[in-house]
Amino acid sequence: MTDPFREWDVAYLMGSLSPEDRRAYERHLEVCPPCEHAVRQLAGMTGILSRVPKDWALGTLPDVPSPRVRVLVVAVVVLTGVVVLLLLTHCTW
Repeated sequence: MTDPFREWDVAYLMGSLSPEDRRAYERHLEVCPPCEHAVRQLAGMTGILSRVPKDWALGTLPDVPSPRVRVLVVAVVVLTGVVVLLLLTHCTW
């Protein structure tokens, strides 16, 4: 049986779970050592990401023709980072 909470760690740490889901996940963490370990491994990541200066992060993006496209590029970059974190924490290769 697969753990239904197995991929909730990043969402939990980033604060993107609903209050109800957050409470359910916190109850789950009390009884699931693998999920608790995953959260502990990633816990410092949000602090590290918060230290990246916004101007520097935005300055590393390619020039794009419009603010709307720039927002999409930022979203893709952030999602790529999340996917990499998930792969690093959940793959056993």
